[in-house]
Amino acid sequence: MARTLISLMGLLLLCCLAEAEYLKYKDPKQPLHVRVNDLVSRMTLEEKIGQMTQIERGVASAEVMKKYFI
Repeated sequence: MARTLISLMGLLLLCCLAEAEYLKYKDPKQPLHVRVNDLVSRMTLEEKIGQMTQIERGVASAEVMKKYFI
């Protein structure tokens, strides 16, 4: 019973690892321009606009920052 449980847990772990997506922007071995291009290509238009937006500190609540990707 214990062997079966361990085998099933191992199989589940392998499945999870096999489906893990390789993210170039998180790989420090990749050149900077490759990492930047990979990250920007994954961002939505809303996220890109939010990263370029500058707001006053007085309105920078956690809700506003999350909603507008600031």
